[in-house]
Amino acid sequence: MKKVLLTTTALVMTAGVAAADVSMSGKVQTAMSSTAGADMSMNTHIDLNVAVSATTQNGVTMSTSVGFDAGIEADYNDDFTVDGAEAGWAVGAPEVAIGYEGFTITAQRDGVDNLYDGDVAAIAGDLGISGSVGGVSFAFVTDNDTNGADGIAGNADDTLGATSYSVSYSAGDLTASYVATSDDGGQHGAANAAASTISLSYTMGDATISASSNNEGGADSTNSVGLTYAMGDITVGYTMAGDQGANMGDDYDLSLGYSAGALSASFSTNEASRTRLVAEYDLGGATAFFSSQQGGAAADVDFQAIGINFAF
Repeated sequence: MKKVLLTTTALVMTAGVAAADVSMSGKVQTAMSSTAGADMSMNTHIDLNVAVSATTQNGVTMSTSVGFDAGIEADYNDDFTVDGAEAGWAVGAPEVAIGYEGFTITAQRDGVDNLYDGDVAAIAGDLGISGSVGGVSFAFVTDNDTNGADGIAGNADDTLGATSYSVSYSAGDLTASYVATSDDGGQHGAANAAASTISLSYTMGDATISASSNNEGGADSTNSVGLTYAMGDITVGYTMAGDQGANMGDDYDLSLGYSAGALSASFSTNEASRTRLVAEYDLGGATAFFSSQQGGAAADVDFQAIGINFAF
């Protein structure tokens, strides 16, 4: 009788526990690269990501992932530079996501991306929530502790983190969005200044027209308009910008892209005569060969890389 009771109790305790799904993915890179006109150097890099997720019987999902990073990577199609060296496995705290009925809560101390600019670590949050109702999608990120050199509340170098939110609406070919933050991380010369961006885009067949106005942390607003047009395997894009509508076109970005079969290539330039040329060739089996170049008037923007990526 005691064995029966113990078995029954164990079944009750585990009835609501869902089996977790575990998956692994990553990328290995071997590349030779050069920055600022220096000699070419050989580097290798690996990203290894482990993702874990589970769904309870009442439909609540929980997921997280952890990344292992080692070596030196050529960032050949985004920042056009060489990412910092990792002496060994670099592992950060995981971001945990909890989802239910189309809404998602994310949590990670000083690790949830700020919605205005996710590239600025100083304004990252601790907690976020996102979801959608009809054609409206929304997100909110906040920081409930202090950020500083050591992360200890009360120290003179610690300040409260930023809050940010976004709202977007889609109806047919029209998309509108608004993103704002209480602190832009001092990106535009004003410390702890609020910033926001409103943007619109409309698709007409193979063409997409876009417009945006960016209130940059108390500085003059930057307004921009752009056009992207696809012609078979070729895509052309042009965007021009100006402060508060003045000098519109003084700042611009022009791009040309090509994709057919295993080959994809892109070329871009801007008002500062910075040029970028990237080519990738699919070798099959999630392996790709790449070649990349960036040049401009300033010597420190010069970059070139050639290598192979293997994704798994």
